[in-house]
Amino acid sequence: MRRQSKNLKADFNTTHSDLMRDKLMREISDYERQLAELKLNGAQVNFTMIQTYKDLINARQAMLKRLPVHY
Repeated sequence: MRRQSKNLKADFNTTHSDLMRDKLMREISDYERQLAELKLNGAQVNFTMIQTYKDLINARQAMLKRLPVHY
């Protein structure tokens, strides 16, 4: 029978997680800004682009929630 390791640390790279979190936060911020600009463009409302930005924001927020949390 194999012995189990006493080292029970989580097996993920926190630096990689932090970098991914920062990237997702930047992208969410950028898409929210672009969405706001698109909504302010009163002459032509492009509902397809508005929905696309909302989908992009929601997808990145979901990815952000799935990242491991560490303290």
